[in-house]
Amino acid sequence: MAATPEAARRGARLFPSILLAVPLSVFFTRVGLRGALPALVLVNVSQTVAVAISMLRNYFQTVPASIEEAAAVDGADRSTIMRRITLPLAMPAILSNALFVFTIAWNEFLFAPLFLVDGRSRWTVSLGLSQFAGSIEIPTTALMAGSVILTVPIVVLFFATERLLTGGLTAGAEKG
Repeated sequence: MAATPEAARRGARLFPSILLAVPLSVFFTRVGLRGALPALVLVNVSQTVAVAISMLRNYFQTVPASIEEAAAVDGADRSTIMRRITLPLAMPAILSNALFVFTIAWNEFLFAPLFLVDGRSRWTVSLGLSQFAGSIEIPTTALMAGSVILTVPIVVLFFATERLLTGGLTAGAEKG
C-alpha cells in the first residue's frame, strides 16, 4: 500500500527536529558545510517548505474557479490568469506564509549552535543572545533589553504587512 504525499508529510512532522541534529551535523561536517550559513538555510527551508506549501495549497483551493474561468473566456492565457487574478487574490496567504517562515527562521535555535558555533561572525541573533546570557557579569536588564530588541523586527514586519493581510482577507472576489 503506497503512502500518499499528505500522509508522508504528516508522518514526517511526528518526529521532533532534534532527531535530525546529529545526522545533519555529521553530514554537513563530511560535506564541508559545517560553520557555513548555507547549511543552516538549507535546514530551515527543508523544515518549513512542507508546511508552507500545504498552507498555500489549502488557500489556493478556496479561490473560486469561476473567476479563472471568466478570465479564460475573456481571452486570458494561463500565465495571465495566474499573474493578474490568482496571485493578487492569494497575496494575503502568501504574506502570512512569508511572515510565518520568517518568524521560524528568525527564532531558530536548534541547528544554529550545531552548524555555526565555530564562526562567531556568522552567529544568528538568538545564538548571540544566548551566549550573551551565559556570561556572569551581564545584568538581567541588559539581557531582557536584548530579548526585546530581538523581537522588534518581527513586530515591525507584522505591522508593515497588517494592512495588506486584513485588506486582502476582507475583500470579496465575487459578487452575488
